[in-house]
Amino acid sequence: MNDENISSANSNLKRWEELFEEQSAIFRETTSTNVALEAKVDELERELSVWKSAFKNAEEEKKALNKSVVSLERRIDSLKDDNPLLLCLIDGDGNLWAEDLWQLGQLGGRQAALLLTQGITEHADDSRSQLWVTVYCNKAGLMETLVKNRVCSSEQFEGFLHGFNLASPLFSIIDVGNGKEAADTKIKECLRVFTRFPQTVKVYFGGGHDNGYTSTLTSLENEGLLDKVTLLRGYRNLAFELKNLQLPYLEIERLFMTQKLHTNPQKKSTTPHATPSPAPDTGKHRNAPFTPSTSNGHQQSAKYIDPNLPLNKHTPPPCNFFYLAKCHQGTNCHYGHDYIMTTEVSFRYSPGW
Repeated sequence: MNDENISSANSNLKRWEELFEEQSAIFRETTSTNVALEAKVDELERELSVWKSAFKNAEEEKKALNKSVVSLERRIDSLKDDNPLLLCLIDGDGNLWAEDLWQLGQLGGRQAALLLTQGITEHADDSRSQLWVTVYCNKAGLMETLVKNRVCSSEQFEGFLHGFNLASPLFSIIDVGNGKEAADTKIKECLRVFTRFPQTVKVYFGGGHDNGYTSTLTSLENEGLLDKVTLLRGYRNLAFELKNLQLPYLEIERLFMTQKLHTNPQKKSTTPHATPSPAPDTGKHRNAPFTPSTSNGHQQSAKYIDPNLPLNKHTPPPCNFFYLAKCHQGTNCHYGHDYIMTTEVSFRYSPGW
């Protein structure tokens, strides 16, 4: 073998050795990569197992939560159906009852409760719900204002409060004292709490004279609860900021004063003890309670109440529906429609009245 052939053979051998080394390096690198990939796959499989377990638990929790939601919705619907509530909150220092009601004393309180009940139940168109009425006021300050303005006497004022409180177990006039904005604070808290209750169908709010309630009502609007609130209107002019809320309102005729009292009251032509003339019947409300008449409006011969006899001992007894609301029996009614009722008459209601 000549030198040229030997050199060529050595060159080929060296090339084969280089290729072998390159191939070995590729094999080693591939093996190392495979090991790393297998480790990564194992790690990913473990993570996948964890996520599968978490997903399974989440699905089970979701099913449990859905069952709880269904159960709670049923309970809420049950509360709405079983104990529906119409709530009425009145700022008694701002929404003042009509003058003739104050002057009727205890009977005026009962008449105010009756007009309020009729107005709200007719507006709500809901005969199933209970009506809960709370009036907050500074009793001493309110009485002083009314007496100074010749609206009523202190005796008539006390009688009115007593009559209103006796009208229903759920009707209350509460004295909050003379603290600044004491009534406002209680009404705001009641609005905030009771409007959220699912069984509260509507809230009738008698405080349209005061801008101070705006923040509470705005908060209810932000929570989507303002549609439960209806303004129980007293004064014709609403507080400026409340107008922007555009609340629906209920105005019950002959129930509240429509104008604010004068700061410097002037003496009226009649004294606080004078018997007021009944307000005219507008057709939208019930008969004036003291005018003896038949159901078709013709006058009958008037009879006076015997003060020595309870009402139910008269012959016939006076018709409670005629004098306090509206009697639908007409001439078929077995009770009297022809008595003259005055503020001096002491109404002795039996349990059936």
